[in-house]
Amino acid sequence: MNLRRSTLTLFALAICGLSSLDAASIDKITVFATGTVAGATNPDSITLDGSHVWIAYKNSADTTGLLGGSTVVEYDSTGNALYTYSIHGSVDGLKYDAERNLIWALQNEDGNSTLSLIDPTAHALTQNSPINYAVPSATRGWDDVVFLNGQVFMTNTNPAAASDPTIQIISSQNFLQAFTLDATPVLTMGATGLDLATGITQVTDQSDPDSLKETPWGGLMLTSEDGSLTFVENPGKSNQAVSFLPLIDPTTGMQVGTMDDAVFVTTPSGSFFVADQGNNRVLKVDVSDMQTPSLFANIVSLNELANVDLKTGVITPFLTNLKAPHGLVFVPRFSSVFGR
Repeated sequence: MNLRRSTLTLFALAICGLSSLDAASIDKITVFATGTVAGATNPDSITLDGSHVWIAYKNSADTTGLLGGSTVVEYDSTGNALYTYSIHGSVDGLKYDAERNLIWALQNEDGNSTLSLIDPTAHALTQNSPINYAVPSATRGWDDVVFLNGQVFMTNTNPAAASDPTIQIISSQNFLQAFTLDATPVLTMGATGLDLATGITQVTDQSDPDSLKETPWGGLMLTSEDGSLTFVENPGKSNQAVSFLPLIDPTTGMQVGTMDDAVFVTTPSGSFFVADQGNNRVLKVDVSDMQTPSLFANIVSLNELANVDLKTGVITPFLTNLKAPHGLVFVPRFSSVFGR
């Protein structure tokens, strides 16, 4: 694992300001958790509830829910497994819902999707799990979720036509009581947006929607697995604005082959949690001297965690020698998960 020192020019989407990334430091790399200890494989999504770390192991389960099941493990801040939850199907999205104090486990991203909810206080799945979607599909599904300003946004996978939604908003307020999830499109595959690298407005590049994160400016960032990020400011509102950025491999000058997750660094010091899926482990990477905000992404096809230049899309290797990195979160140094 190597640290590359680089300078990153950051195009701040919300305020259009420019800043530079000073040479950052990787202070320590530790194996936070392994699937072997949990009797599981294929670690993917990671989320935190303020004091504990949650990891979804997919166990090579079928992504349409036909065969197999996933294991969700709740850890303390030092990597000790506290509770284990078995969920049918493939859990590709895992996210803490602070408003309702629930862990959302999104199942079967490629079809027959359902939603399971874990109560971290009762340490059990809720009585209404799994919840069905109002419009089920055998070929499309829901992959990830963001809770933003009291609203719930979700990614919709496998779009085939320009009119197919890629981000939806949950339209019913009482979905937990109704036992179904009604969704309304916010973004479609054929939407136009500003290409941040070229300055040209054209059709966005989001043919394989995957992870969804909140940006430091209160918008949404959608990862498309085929190597592009899409940014949505004021999602679902009349002044919604869309931009996107293909990620470029500097060695080839071409768009990266596959990526999985991306995250903004919001404090100078903190820790990345990286699902090193091919090695069946999750790494904790302590860093310091980071420029904020800056953007990092797991590049599956290059087996690395990389800086992303938001002005050009060019990536710079930051942590190498990974094997199919997937889930990614950044925890500020003074988060309660570190106890200080």
